[in-house]
Amino acid sequence: MELLKYFKKLKWEFLLVLFLIIVNAGFLILAGISSANALSAVAKLRAAEFFMWVAIMGGAYITYAIVNCLVNVEQTRLSQNVDKLIRNSIATDLSKANYATFHKQTVATYSSWLTNDITTINNFGITDFLMIVRQISEIVFGMLTLAYFNISLVVTVVVLTVIMGIVPNMFSKILAKRSLEYTHANERLVNTINDILNGFNTLFLANLPQTIVKKIDGSSDDVKKHTLNYSKTAGITQAITNGLAFISQVIILGQTGWLILHHLTPVGTISGAQFFASTIFAELSGISFNWQEFKSIKPIMEKFKSISNKQSEPHSISNWQLGKLGLKNVSYSLC
Repeated sequence: MELLKYFKKLKWEFLLVLFLIIVNAGFLILAGISSANALSAVAKLRAAEFFMWVAIMGGAYITYAIVNCLVNVEQTRLSQNVDKLIRNSIATDLSKANYATFHKQTVATYSSWLTNDITTINNFGITDFLMIVRQISEIVFGMLTLAYFNISLVVTVVVLTVIMGIVPNMFSKILAKRSLEYTHANERLVNTINDILNGFNTLFLANLPQTIVKKIDGSSDDVKKHTLNYSKTAGITQAITNGLAFISQVIILGQTGWLILHHLTPVGTISGAQFFASTIFAELSGISFNWQEFKSIKPIMEKFKSISNKQSEPHSISNWQLGKLGLKNVSYSLC
């Protein structure tokens, strides 16, 4: 993925954000473990142990909130620096383009690339990628904790994970297509706005000012149509993954109850399993959807490369001759 190239250029900022995300996931899992152990302690009427785990849980949540604030700040810094690098890359390619290459797109289209498309990359690329890192961290910690309670819970989670990974993948191509169509609609809107406003004087003289409203409304409807198409596809994908996640949580809860009834795991596992199952499958649901969104920016990044593609050289005019035609005693004056 082209976006990873920009993460590599900002290696230390990127690694700092990853580190904070993983540490934060650890504190969230610690809170879940504390909750399960607190329930087991109170079931055995061990007051001191119960309040110890409650205190640990409270401390974990407070630390999670503090680190989460740091994550948001550093993630924003990283996103802005990636945006700057992408804009710089596009600007550099434009500065090296010949006349024919530059005019393959309108100025408004390039403006859309540098604004609307950057926003799309931010939302579907950078944010989704870092969210996937967070989700993977919480899933790994959660599965290790479930293994501590009972290894059979992990086996069930793995089977359900495979199912959740296969089903949403069927929508990846259409989601990428909808994303590209959405960016093209934004380009057309920016082009229309520029063209119609640049032609204001002509429309005013021709007594056709309402054309401005008509053209902009038409392009707005175009953007609306493709935004809704993307939203529908994304919504169906997310609904399916969420449904699978909810069913998976119920299966894990049922299995945990069966293990407790057969004295194969402590009572507190019911709380821990419910917490970690909801975390794992909610994050798996999110990963499936976020991964599809992340892959949907690939055509957008590929589009930027069109500027630097090798183009045919412009025709040279060095040998152009005027024959016997010439100019002599030419002057001008202000009217």
